[in-house]
Amino acid sequence: MINNKVKYLLMLICSVALLSACKKQWDQRTAIANQQLNVTLIEQIKANPNLSTFAKYLTQTGLDQVLASSKTFTVFAPTNTAMQSLDPAVASDPVQLKLFISNHIANQTYLASGIQGSIRIHTLTGKNVTFTRTTVEDANITTADQYVSNGTLNIIDKTLPVKLNISDFVRSLTTVGALQSAYVKSQDTSYTDTTQATVQSLDPKTGKPILVPGTGVVKYNKYFKKTAALDNEDSTYTYIVLTDAALNTERGKVSKYFTTVTNSVDTTTRLASFNVLKDVAIRGMVKPADLPASLKSVNGVNVPIDQSAIVQTYNASNGIVYVMSAVNFAVSEKITSITIQGEFPSFFTRADRASLAQYRIRPDINGKTYNDMFLQFSSSTTLASFFAAYRVSGLNTCQYRVYLRAVNDTLFNHIAKPGNISQRITFGQVSSIAVTDAATGTLTATTAVNYPYQNSTPYNYVPMEYTGATAGTITANSTINVVGGMLNVTKLSTINMYLQAANSTTVNANNLLIDYIRLDPVIQ
Repeated sequence: MINNKVKYLLMLICSVALLSACKKQWDQRTAIANQQLNVTLIEQIKANPNLSTFAKYLTQTGLDQVLASSKTFTVFAPTNTAMQSLDPAVASDPVQLKLFISNHIANQTYLASGIQGSIRIHTLTGKNVTFTRTTVEDANITTADQYVSNGTLNIIDKTLPVKLNISDFVRSLTTVGALQSAYVKSQDTSYTDTTQATVQSLDPKTGKPILVPGTGVVKYNKYFKKTAALDNEDSTYTYIVLTDAALNTERGKVSKYFTTVTNSVDTTTRLASFNVLKDVAIRGMVKPADLPASLKSVNGVNVPIDQSAIVQTYNASNGIVYVMSAVNFAVSEKITSITIQGEFPSFFTRADRASLAQYRIRPDINGKTYNDMFLQFSSSTTLASFFAAYRVSGLNTCQYRVYLRAVNDTLFNHIAKPGNISQRITFGQVSSIAVTDAATGTLTATTAVNYPYQNSTPYNYVPMEYTGATAGTITANSTINVVGGMLNVTKLSTINMYLQAANSTTVNANNLLIDYIRLDPVIQ
């Protein structure tokens, strides 16, 4: 056996050897680091003869002074061979050249060796580039992570041209995709933000500020606001541009659902254009090799992808654009159902009865939670034909089948007989509401379409479909009527929908109960 003295000597020898090895490694590391930290980025670049062209342009644009500062940067320096691809028009334009060179410089220090997957980093142009352990954009990193006093240098085998973002690319189209480009530009607008404006003086009469003209103006695009921020460099999208013929085809499929009161062709075209183009933006960047048979738009609509219809691909600074000669959208996904939730009425027959409404959270027979509205009268508050009104907009010009869901749990709530709830749905113009009793504020609904009363028996969990209807008086300019038991919207409009209780003053005979009303368009 080894005695304690021998063990101690062996441990001491190992410790000395370990400390010696660690010190040697630390000294080597310090020597390397100190040697690199003695120079700036611009000095490191100029010291490499294979980067002389890039160094020349850094000096020519004044960016050499930036890389000589104490701030930290990450530089992607193309080799002389890579710089041969530079467009002479860019090289001869001081503004474009500086923008081009700036796209190879990022604020802060990023290490390729520390990247898991990929990251997007800001360059001095305000654009983003995609950076991985071995690449930046389409360029390979041939030498990575050269440490210097104010950042890191990566040598790459291709240049990094400044890319347009998706918005700028679409706006630049003049031939292919010209109609889509024109629509996007037509949605540009602005407003004045007084918090950002310069106050010139105060109006002596009103005391309101008088702003310096042109200050505080905020520009934005209504189409981007409703769909996707295609001008945002920090978001990534896959975007589809339709050729003029393809856009006309898709608009033609949905135009009949956007007939206006004035029969304005321009308005119909604009509304149909938005209906098509709201679903050509997809979140995230999907490269050509990864394209599936269909994608989901930002609105959850299926976007069929026929790769043979792709006529052009553009890699933008915030995603990718496919110009396509056909995208066969399903009309049923473009003209969709409208669901009116019962717990969100716009107003009631009498405002002073609104407090009677109970807004409940209930489990149905399958255990699924839903929200509804239940309104019950006492003997002192009961009103015949009482209604809850709902303002409905976004109706397309087509026929709708009307569904109502009311889960009648009156027995569970110990409501006296009759347990049935009799109610109906009616529709009328927004302007058809009039105050009929100035003293009480009672409103009367003059309706254009009256559906028959339906009985909801206790524990009725089945959605009820109105298959029959009685039409009211239809005027020549009416925008809704009833045909074959369906709601028929003939002009785009906003209407009032009423959930109307039985024409009775008997307690519990004229209650209201509603989960939702759904209007399903009939696609033809």
